[in-house]
Amino acid sequence: MATKIFLNPRLTRADNRVECEKGFNNNERVFMNDAVLFGSIFTVVVAAVCAFAWFHVYRGVHDSLSNAKVGSVYNFKYLQPVTDVPERFMAKVISVQTFTDDYLGLLNRKSRYRRNDPEFQRSRNLVTAQTFDGKIRNFYAERTSDVRRPLLGAVVFKTGLANLLF
Repeated sequence: MATKIFLNPRLTRADNRVECEKGFNNNERVFMNDAVLFGSIFTVVVAAVCAFAWFHVYRGVHDSLSNAKVGSVYNFKYLQPVTDVPERFMAKVISVQTFTDDYLGLLNRKSRYRRNDPEFQRSRNLVTAQTFDGKIRNFYAERTSDVRRPLLGAVVFKTGLANLLF
């Protein structure tokens, strides 16, 4: 003998809730208002998890490249020395160098990089980082702004999602 499962929607009570009878006996009842409520709660929870992940990949915690740690991922704006146009980068720190005043003076005298540019000033903290596309770049920490350390940034780099997101 085959078991018959049926859904029979009908309006009940004075508040016009739709109730469906289901199952093998009539003891189980699911109200449509409850299904909408649980669906709404589920949608809000999924949206909150997505917002949390987005915030910690793209925004993160305020920090400074002057105090950068090797292996950490940072999201920052860098003011280009020639054009003075800010450009946003997400990069993984490879090395951090802190220069003394004597060494800065030596670099200014000996280096050919922008030797004839009177406005160019080197600063103390030089950070070498790898961008999401694999390029190795040097950034002076004093020329950065809006520096953030995304909590999930390392995951983006390890999984290769950085190439898809930027």
